[in-house]
Amino acid sequence: MGGSVDICYAIMDLGPRPKITPSKLRGFLAHLFTHIPEFHHHGGDPYHYPLVQYKRIGGRPAVVGIGRFAGIVLDSMAGLDHVTTETEKIRISSMEIKSSPYSASRVAGKYMFESPWLALNKGNYARFRDLDSKERASLLERILVGNVLSMLKGLGIFVDYRVTARIVGFRSVPVTAHM
Repeated sequence: MGGSVDICYAIMDLGPRPKITPSKLRGFLAHLFTHIPEFHHHGGDPYHYPLVQYKRIGGRPAVVGIGRFAGIVLDSMAGLDHVTTETEKIRISSMEIKSSPYSASRVAGKYMFESPWLALNKGNYARFRDLDSKERASLLERILVGNVLSMLKGLGIFVDYRVTARIVGFRSVPVTAHM
């Protein structure tokens, strides 16, 4: 089984000074592209997998378009020359845009998160605190498999094999999440 999905990354270089957050980038692009609801995550289904995502990749702000939004991100970002925040207009000195298909595979691989993975909700965080490090890794592995399966389902990719994860190292970092 399976399937593939297109993914487009638009990674911006804003020079040495500006450190625009993914949240601020989302605000700017949501305002700029008000006619495309996925840019501001206000589509019809609040529980769908987000097909436009905002990240920091290699320390640089990035927009990721998935599936039918890969082409929309490619077209929308290609002509962009600046990002505006509430206090300044920041020139984009360069932008790396990559587009490629992704397909699920049985092949094991090593992955690293580019930004903090928000693995724990309020309920499993309380449980997590009471576990030893081996049990914590096991809990995180189960959550990660669930996250991957949910993502694949949201992208219309179904696999006929067991998805597994083995976490070889992790570091907890405090984050404040929008609720």
